[in-house]
Amino acid sequence: MFRLAVGGMLLTGLVASLNAQTTGEVQTATGAAQPADSGDRAPAWLIPTADLNQRLPSWLRFDGEYRSRVEPFVGIGFKPENDNHDLSRLRVKLTIQPTHWLWFVGETQDSRVFFNQNVPSTPPYQNTFDIRQAYVQVGSASSGWFDIVGGRQNLTFGEERLIGPSDWLNMGRTFDLVRLDLHPSWFRLSLFASSVIVARDGEISHHYEGNNLHGAYGSLSRVIPHASLEPYVLWRVAPANLRLSENAGRGALSEVTAGARIEGKVPGVLEYDVEMAKQAGSLGPDSIDSWAGHWNVAKPLNVRLKPRPFVEADYASGTKDPASLTWNTFDQIYPSSHNKLGFADQVGWRNMEEGRAGISETLSRKWRFTETYENFWLASARDALYSSSGAPVAQSATGSAGRHVGQEVDGWAEWDWKEVLKLGFGYARFLTGPFLNRTTPGKDFNCPFVYMTYRLTQGK
Repeated sequence: MFRLAVGGMLLTGLVASLNAQTTGEVQTATGAAQPADSGDRAPAWLIPTADLNQRLPSWLRFDGEYRSRVEPFVGIGFKPENDNHDLSRLRVKLTIQPTHWLWFVGETQDSRVFFNQNVPSTPPYQNTFDIRQAYVQVGSASSGWFDIVGGRQNLTFGEERLIGPSDWLNMGRTFDLVRLDLHPSWFRLSLFASSVIVARDGEISHHYEGNNLHGAYGSLSRVIPHASLEPYVLWRVAPANLRLSENAGRGALSEVTAGARIEGKVPGVLEYDVEMAKQAGSLGPDSIDSWAGHWNVAKPLNVRLKPRPFVEADYASGTKDPASLTWNTFDQIYPSSHNKLGFADQVGWRNMEEGRAGISETLSRKWRFTETYENFWLASARDALYSSSGAPVAQSATGSAGRHVGQEVDGWAEWDWKEVLKLGFGYARFLTGPFLNRTTPGKDFNCPFVYMTYRLTQGK
């Protein structure tokens, strides 16, 4: 169905393009003349879709993005195993808007890995040609009281600690869903029923039947001065015959997550971001009783380089007794986990404690630098250490390996030019602690990296 939908969109776009070229029409998205390039705009010749979109009718638009990232891995899985690879990803998106209240959106993606030796040529590294998004939207997301979406789409809420597109991964994440957004002037409420897409290289991806996530996510801007409050309730279910890292093969999952996020400022003093969530329900014969929290404060300084130091703490509960009938391991659900718990992405938001500090600097409108330090422990010495994907890495069932996992130091820089070209480079190193030294070969993980993102449409 998705293949036919996107194919129809592409065919419509081709016909419209040929028609526009024949009649000599040149329009912008609003039907007005294209303004001359300003100092903040990239040259038109550098934006592949600029001329195409001018020639198309105003209700038809193409855009996209290309990204390449080179990252040598040293110490994969804390073992003496290395890999050097290049991650390449191309996305092309088509939007058809026949009226002001109706959109048809299709997006294809081709993600590949090159020069790899020890990481597999499979998702999340490689997923050659897939349907990333294909949905219909009725109503505007930025105006009016509501909009409705049906099809395949990203889901992004809050800081994406529980639900996000995980865009640092080469293939990312989308959902098959039905979604209703209510958005009067002072609050937003998203109601959705969804199933996450499970990618398979070489074919159009689908979701697992019965592996569903339903939810209500709100955002209120007038409850707390100088802050936004985001309460949410999520219900996740999965059948007993589906083994996931989240259910550990223990049986059918029915899990309710209730929580809230507060992001705000104390004017002239500091900025803060707090999120806490509680989980209950059942996992096979076990009952679920878990929770997690994130606490961050920062102080922007109005001096040269505009430094912004911050301190942060993160916690996610773990199962205290693996033989008990109570499952205490927090489920991080479907996060955008990159750089939430260190840039190296070696630790997930499950059975962990973290202290983090860092500082960012702005050299100019184009350059931004960040340096951080992290220290990690297990919340429960008898539960596992979990990766950023949520899968178990190592475990000491008796707790004899201790709780200290390790430390991490990171530094990276980004250069953004006219919202078209972004370059980044940096280095992340994870130094193993007693727990990893006793349960794995204890090899430190190192990851230098450099990447380039090229947007096919400015500002997208």
